[in-house]
This record gives sequence, C-alpha cells and structure tokens, in this order.
Amino acid sequence: MLLSLTISLLIVLVITYAIFFGVGNKKDKETKEEIEEDKKDTQSTEIEKSKEVVLHFQTDPIKIFAYSSYTFRNFKVENFYKNVVVDRLFIDEPFHTTFVQLLQIFAKTESWIKSKKTKEIKLKIRVKDGSFQEGTSFKIYSVSEIAFDFLDNILKYFDNNRYSKEDQKNVILAALIWKLDSVKELKYLCEENLNDIELRECLAKKLLKHHEKNHDVFQILLMLEAKHENLLFVFKAYDKAIEWQREYPYIEKGDKQYVNIRLEDLVEINSKKLISLNAL
Repeated sequence: MLLSLTISLLIVLVITYAIFFGVGNKKDKETKEEIEEDKKDTQSTEIEKSKEVVLHFQTDPIKIFAYSSYTFRNFKVENFYKNVVVDRLFIDEPFHTTFVQLLQIFAKTESWIKSKKTKEIKLKIRVKDGSFQEGTSFKIYSVSEIAFDFLDNILKYFDNNRYSKEDQKNVILAALIWKLDSVKELKYLCEENLNDIELRECLAKKLLKHHEKNHDVFQILLMLEAKHENLLFVFKAYDKAIEWQREYPYIEKGDKQYVNIRLEDLVEINSKKLISLNAL
C-alpha cells in the first residue's frame, strides 16, 4: 500500500515537472524568436532610413589669388611654386609674393661659385687680333642650381619632420635670402666694401620690404649667422646640395660683367590673378 502511494506520487511529480518546464522552454523560445524578429525589423528600418540620406559635396573649383605660369622662367621654378604655394596652401602675404620674387631672382641669375674640388690651370688664349690674353680655367657650380637643390632639400626635411606652417615659411625665406650674397647681379643694391654678413643684412632689408623689421624671418637670419643648433638642418641641406652639384668648365678672362636684376621687374602683390586650383 505504501509502495503504491509512493510510486503514484513520483509519477505525479514527474508529470508536473515536465508540464511546467516544457511550457517555460516554449515561452523562452517564443521570446527569443520575437526578439530576433524585432531586431530584423529595426535593422530593415535603419537600412530604409539610410537610403533616404542625401549627401552634398562641394563641386565648384576652388580659386585663389595666384601668379600665372607666365611668371616663371622654367618648369623647375614653376614646380617649386606648386609644391610650396599651391600644394601646401602657403598663399598668405607677404610670404607668397616674397617667395616668388626669390624664385625669380635665382632663375634669372648667371652667377657661379668655384668648385671646391677644382684645380686652376693658367692659360694663354689667342684673341681676334692675333695677340694672346691670359686666363684661368677651373670648374664652377651654378648658383641657381645650388639654390633650387638647397630649397628641395629643405622641403624634404619638412616633409619628414613636424614643423608649423609659420616656421616652415619663415625658414624657407630666411634660407633663400641667406644665399643671396652669391647672386652678383644684386650687389648694385648695397654699398661696396661690405663684408658677407653686412651684405646679407642689406639684401634682406631690400627683399623683405613687405615684412616688419622685427619679423621672424629677420630673427632666423640672425640665428643662421650664429649657426644656431636648431637650424643645423639648414646647413646640412646646403652641404648636401653642394656635394651632389654638377660642375661646369669655366675660363676666367678678367672680371665678368653681370646685368643687374632689377627688383622693380619682379612680381608684386597686385599682379596676382584669381585662378582655379585645378588649373595650377
């Protein structure tokens, strides 16, 4: 009797457990299915909404006040203009115009400096009337080629090192002006018998006429004269330009006469035109 009651009770418990948990699992399954359906509905709604988004792009060409290609003497100068002014957007004044004036000066100069590796050879040269004229033969570097390689090395340094735009602009101007003393066509601008430092200071004042006297370019020029440690990369850039410079044969037969480069013939701020960037 007791045994049969126990068995009956166990059967009732098993049936109750099965019914209860079976219903619970069914409900959980239904709940999960509902959640998945809700997610699908939400995703489809988001996809539908995203299709309705309208994007607007600036399609009009950007124009800036710039100098036309007729300003530049050759493609190398024009490439420097695009690299510095256009690509980097260094279009503010007075940097923009001063930089172009310096490019023009170095493009026009026929000045040279003697190669450090050359040997001098004394010559006697027969002239038209049959007489002989003494001369000296040696190899030279082109000042313009040095200046452009020098500038190229500075730009590569800026590409690989972090400098603010203002610092880059000021160093570029100061470095180019620092080497203007090699441009013999500009010596007429300053008094005779000036030493190298005085000559560079004089030329700086002539070329930086749009800049204030206490401008950072003047300060960097003083730092270059003092060979400041923060500007050692400028000296390395120049030494590298000289190291790989092409040599040209030259015969010196007395003082060479240079045609002056007149600053009045260089571009001015008011000679810029409104030009589309994609046309430069």
